[in-house]
Amino acid sequence: MDWEFIAPLILGVTITLLAAAVLILRPLAKRLGALIEATSRDKRVELKDDELNRLTEVVGRLTDRIEGLEERLDFNERVLTSLERPGSGSSARLKSPPES
Repeated sequence: MDWEFIAPLILGVTITLLAAAVLILRPLAKRLGALIEATSRDKRVELKDDELNRLTEVVGRLTDRIEGLEERLDFNERVLTSLERPGSGSSARLKSPPES
Protein backbone atom coordinates (compact mmCIF):
# COMPACT_ATOMS: atom_id res chain seq x y z
CA MET A 1 0.00 0.00 0.00
CA ASP A 2 1.03 3.50 -0.67
CA TRP A 3 1.40 5.96 2.25
CA GLU A 4 -0.02 8.73 0.05
CA PHE A 5 -3.44 7.10 0.34
CA ILE A 6 -3.18 5.63 3.87
CA ALA A 7 -2.08 8.80 5.72
CA PRO A 8 -5.12 10.92 4.70
CA LEU A 9 -7.39 7.94 5.43
CA ILE A 10 -5.96 7.55 8.97
CA LEU A 11 -6.21 11.30 9.54
CA GLY A 12 -9.84 11.41 8.35
CA VAL A 13 -10.84 8.43 10.50
CA THR A 14 -9.08 9.95 13.54
CA ILE A 15 -10.82 13.30 13.12
CA THR A 16 -14.18 11.57 12.64
CA LEU A 17 -13.69 9.43 15.77
CA LEU A 18 -12.63 12.45 17.83
CA ALA A 19 -15.69 14.44 16.70
CA ALA A 20 -17.96 11.50 17.52
CA ALA A 21 -16.32 11.07 20.93
CA VAL A 22 -16.80 14.77 21.74
CA LEU A 23 -20.45 14.68 20.63
CA ILE A 24 -21.15 11.55 22.70
CA LEU A 25 -19.04 12.22 25.79
CA ARG A 26 -19.67 15.96 26.28
CA PRO A 27 -23.24 15.59 27.61
CA LEU A 28 -22.11 12.73 29.83
CA ALA A 29 -19.26 14.79 31.20
CA LYS A 30 -21.63 17.71 31.89
CA ARG A 31 -24.01 15.45 33.81
CA LEU A 32 -21.14 13.91 35.74
CA GLY A 33 -19.86 17.38 36.65
CA ALA A 34 -23.30 18.48 37.83
CA LEU A 35 -23.61 15.30 39.92
CA ILE A 36 -20.20 15.85 41.54
CA GLU A 37 -21.07 19.49 42.27
CA ALA A 38 -24.40 18.54 43.86
CA THR A 39 -22.72 15.86 45.97
CA SER A 40 -20.04 18.26 47.22
CA ARG A 41 -22.72 20.88 48.00
CA ASP A 42 -24.65 18.33 50.08
CA LYS A 43 -21.49 17.41 51.98
CA ARG A 44 -20.79 21.07 52.73
CA VAL A 45 -24.34 21.51 54.06
CA GLU A 46 -23.88 18.38 56.21
CA LEU A 47 -20.61 19.74 57.55
CA LYS A 48 -22.26 23.05 58.37
CA ASP A 49 -25.08 21.24 60.21
CA ASP A 50 -22.57 19.17 62.21
CA GLU A 51 -20.57 22.28 63.06
CA LEU A 52 -23.74 24.13 64.08
CA ASN A 53 -24.80 21.24 66.34
CA ARG A 54 -21.35 21.13 67.95
CA LEU A 55 -21.32 24.89 68.53
CA THR A 56 -24.84 24.77 69.99
CA GLU A 57 -23.70 22.10 72.44
CA VAL A 58 -20.64 24.14 73.43
CA VAL A 59 -22.76 27.27 73.97
CA GLY A 60 -25.18 25.25 76.11
CA ARG A 61 -22.36 23.96 78.30
CA LEU A 62 -20.90 27.48 78.65
CA THR A 63 -24.32 28.85 79.58
CA ASP A 64 -24.66 26.21 82.31
CA ARG A 65 -21.24 27.12 83.70
CA ILE A 66 -22.06 30.84 83.68
CA GLU A 67 -25.34 30.19 85.51
CA GLY A 68 -23.44 28.19 88.13
CA LEU A 69 -20.93 31.01 88.55
CA GLU A 70 -23.77 33.54 88.90
CA GLU A 71 -25.37 31.43 91.65
CA ARG A 72 -22.06 31.22 93.51
CA LEU A 73 -21.50 34.95 93.14
CA ASP A 74 -25.00 35.72 94.48
CA PHE A 75 -24.39 33.41 97.44
CA ASN A 76 -21.04 35.05 98.21
CA GLU A 77 -22.58 38.52 97.95
CA ARG A 78 -25.38 37.54 100.36
CA VAL A 79 -22.87 36.10 102.83
CA LEU A 80 -20.67 39.18 102.67
CA THR A 81 -23.65 41.51 102.99
CA SER A 82 -24.95 39.65 106.04
CA LEU A 83 -21.50 39.77 107.66
CA GLU A 84 -21.01 43.49 107.00
CA ARG A 85 -24.45 44.64 108.22
CA PRO A 86 -24.24 46.17 111.67
CA GLY A 87 -26.82 44.90 114.12
CA SER A 88 -27.86 42.00 111.96
CA GLY A 89 -27.71 39.73 114.98
CA SER A 90 -24.92 37.71 113.52
CA SER A 91 -21.95 37.25 115.79
CA ALA A 92 -19.66 36.36 112.91
CA ARG A 93 -17.59 39.24 111.67
CA LEU A 94 -14.90 39.52 109.10
CA LYS A 95 -11.57 39.73 110.78
CA SER A 96 -8.57 41.36 109.28
CA PRO A 97 -5.62 39.04 108.75
CA PRO A 98 -3.12 38.89 111.60
CA GLU A 99 -0.16 41.13 111.12
CA SER A 100 3.20 39.44 111.09
